[in-house]
Amino acid sequence: MTTETQTESEESFGDGLFGGDDAGDPYERYEALRRDTPVTRMGESFWAVSKYEDVVAILRDSDTFSSIVGAKAISGEEPASGMIFNDPPMHTRLRGLIQKAFTPRVVEEQRPAVQAYCDELVDKMLAEEETDLVASLAYPLPVMVIANMLGVADGDMATFKRWSDVIIQNIGPSLLMGDDSGVASTRVEFDAYFSKRLDLLREKPDGSLLSELVHVETEEGRLTQEELLMFCVLLLVAGNETTTGLIINAMRAFSEFPAVMTEVRDDLDLIPAAVEEALRYYAPFQATIRRASKDLELRGQKIAKDDRILVLLASANRDEDVFEDPKEFRLDRGNNKHVAFGFGIHSCVGAPLARMEGGIVLRTLLPRIRSVTLLDTDAGEMLLPGGPSSLRVRFEPA
Repeated sequence: MTTETQTESEESFGDGLFGGDDAGDPYERYEALRRDTPVTRMGESFWAVSKYEDVVAILRDSDTFSSIVGAKAISGEEPASGMIFNDPPMHTRLRGLIQKAFTPRVVEEQRPAVQAYCDELVDKMLAEEETDLVASLAYPLPVMVIANMLGVADGDMATFKRWSDVIIQNIGPSLLMGDDSGVASTRVEFDAYFSKRLDLLREKPDGSLLSELVHVETEEGRLTQEELLMFCVLLLVAGNETTTGLIINAMRAFSEFPAVMTEVRDDLDLIPAAVEEALRYYAPFQATIRRASKDLELRGQKIAKDDRILVLLASANRDEDVFEDPKEFRLDRGNNKHVAFGFGIHSCVGAPLARMEGGIVLRTLLPRIRSVTLLDTDAGEMLLPGGPSSLRVRFEPA
């Protein structure tokens, strides 16, 4: 199979899983994969893994399953950069720095601002008979919080969203095929904006996270400009998309399970359980990706060194061998060991903040509504990476 044909095959398979024209609900495909071909070939050197046991094993073993998956990094055209698609020791160094922004103390310090933002946004949203959930609440809340932490709350939130959408939508071609054409102009704008901010912070430090990163000293010295810009992308884009997905998917689940929504509304102590079940039921990101660092065998399939593996987090969260009644939205799961935030050394560093924001949204919104109806019902669109660009909903006031 030629590289071009292989790429077309992988793109076609991905469209079938995650959305696109006539894609329907990918969770039906995940169920079929778990039952029939839990380790399935997508192309000449590409695989998908759908069972919970295999997903956790892959994410746990960072030596065998590398996070350096970019086409240019694999070919040696350029070194692996950033934190998400990198391995120790570089990953360990960068994660250690960013982890400081998401300690329990720092996250809890964001609570008053999150609540204030949420109150304002919910008030405006519920004043409308119909609303775009993404534009009214799910996107602006987390991006305002992250922008405040970064010290760029005076920036244009609409521009931040446009940048975020473009980067997320082009992550596949950019990473897997080395085709940066779809994101090149956006990155020029993004880098110019944040480079100017970084220059200002070098001269006049402030109390923001970005300022701290500019001036922090590591064993290798200060962070490079490229590393600092990587952190800006990571926080402003990946740092808010998970919370956006959580808010959207919680409302989607409540529209499908209205009795559960009523139960949570009548007992707000159930909100933490509802947040975890929303993460399990509709994972904010359907998958992550790894690369085999050596020849190996998985469920009888021979995977060659440098083959890439799509690790289906959303499928693992519906695995019948792990979760009883996986198609039901249940608040009594107890130890809900979903992998919506990943697993192992690359588990989502912003998970505590996302959980807090999701909980505040439910605690603020639910007492004020009786039901939620989704007016846009394209399941494939809603489960694309980064979620839908808009989602019309109608809330029935309490």
